[in-house]
Amino acid sequence: MPTHDALLTDLLSAFPNEVFLVGQYADPNLGFGDEMRVFLPDFHWMSRQTLKRFTGGYGFNDGMTRGGKPLFGTLLDLLEDAKLGDASLEIYQLGDSFDLWREVTSESEGVPAAFNRLRNDPLVKLLADRLVGLGTKFIRGNHDAWLKSTSHGLGSLEDVYEPADGKILVTHGHRYDNIEKILPDEVKDFFVQLASTVKPRKLWVGAFSKASITRLNRLLELRKRPSFPKDIYPTVEPEGAIKITSVTGPANLASTWQFHLDLRDFSHGSGIFDDFEHVDYLQFGDDIFAQESIHATDHALYVIGHTHHARLLVDKTPFGKPLVIMDCGGWIEWCHVKQTPNADADVVPSAQVGVQQGNEVRIYQLGGGR
Repeated sequence: MPTHDALLTDLLSAFPNEVFLVGQYADPNLGFGDEMRVFLPDFHWMSRQTLKRFTGGYGFNDGMTRGGKPLFGTLLDLLEDAKLGDASLEIYQLGDSFDLWREVTSESEGVPAAFNRLRNDPLVKLLADRLVGLGTKFIRGNHDAWLKSTSHGLGSLEDVYEPADGKILVTHGHRYDNIEKILPDEVKDFFVQLASTVKPRKLWVGAFSKASITRLNRLLELRKRPSFPKDIYPTVEPEGAIKITSVTGPANLASTWQFHLDLRDFSHGSGIFDDFEHVDYLQFGDDIFAQESIHATDHALYVIGHTHHARLLVDKTPFGKPLVIMDCGGWIEWCHVKQTPNADADVVPSAQVGVQQGNEVRIYQLGGGR
């Protein structure tokens, strides 16, 4: 059975000096077995023809390792070897693998023709074929929901998976996005087509120093006082993913850094009393909490993509059970990383992967080392 240590050993070998810890959390009360699951978030693949129209740099981050090898191809090499070693390894792609909103050029073209062009693009075809060969379980996101009208050939393609005897819910995440709930796909596609020069965001991911957590907790305590203004919201911003160079890296960092955010003292209210609507880093935490608050024995872990903003949010339901939200980020847009714990953060292309094994979850950033 694969373990976190074994996978991290392989990652450090395949990506020397280029593995960063974004998120880590362990809790024996999650109640999972020893199996391992790997989660690959948003790719937003587009054909070379379509990329000529979208010139802002918003697209799939398939750069090179410091050794000159394709980043995503190197990860697939590792996963193929791991799968050969243990067929029980489960691999999920979290949706928005194919960016059909950008690929469909006109109403007259139709989704099947656009998908065929994209699916048969040489780079996309090679990577997609390898993922299918791994037995990857694909999810429909918002940008590739139209896959249901194609002969996609991806094997397993669903909106939701519920592994670990239903204790884990794996979905894209757009079902919790208020804008996605309001506008039909055709309207959102229209605006995406207009935004041909949109640039990637530079997202703050990763670790919170223990000192910053102490300051945050003091403010959260002050906000419980009746006299404290309810429309003053905390700033929640991690300081960057931190490079790890050994299997003991996550444990070594744990004394001074925290790689998840505890949500229990944030307000699940409405209007100005809803922190989750006013603090961007917390987004979707309220909707998921509300759903699980009416199910006494349901999911303990939600695994999502969609936001491109990798983070680990930890809450507890009214029934006393843990509730973890693992947003695995994406292979699109940019993020902040720290080459050493005390270094200033660099901005690098996001290339993230989520892992659950036993009762521990982690998120890694690959690439960007120097």
